[in-house]
Amino acid sequence: QQDWPELDRPRRSAVSSFGISGTNAHVILEAAPEEPVAATEEPVAGAPEVVADGAVPWVLSARSEAALGEQAARLLERITEGAELDLHDVAFTLANGRALLDHRAVVVGEGPGELAERLREFTATGSSAGVIAGRVGPGAANGAVFVFPGQGSQWIGMARELLDFSP
Repeated sequence: QQDWPELDRPRRSAVSSFGISGTNAHVILEAAPEEPVAATEEPVAGAPEVVADGAVPWVLSARSEAALGEQAARLLERITEGAELDLHDVAFTLANGRALLDHRAVVVGEGPGELAERLREFTATGSSAGVIAGRVGPGAANGAVFVFPGQGSQWIGMARELLDFSP
């Protein structure tokens, strides 16, 4: 291990990898610019923390389509009862703290109002703008991934044929 000297320009390094089958990869790495440290303000006691950095995905899953709607209704009830919830904490817990079952939906919104409205519409109609719902196919959760790198014995339409054969 060796330290990089501090210079008057960004530090850069190049990496090349040559695969035995002819696959080559090259990348140039550059040190990220130093970000200025912002002055920290003391939080006001009792004030909720506001994080405004875009859309938040809430992942729901259940054993059946009806149960998925019921879970969405319970989540809607929880977020509209007045409890102060951190949207990112809810997203993390839904994605990592619950089982991934066959029926799934992802609710995407940029704030509690938008998330609540999309949950409300989803529970009423089974669909909503900003909600992607579906069912995991048999064998889809086994971790198998097919990668077609573009070389070798592939042929035109191979992926389409595979999708038709094994949805």
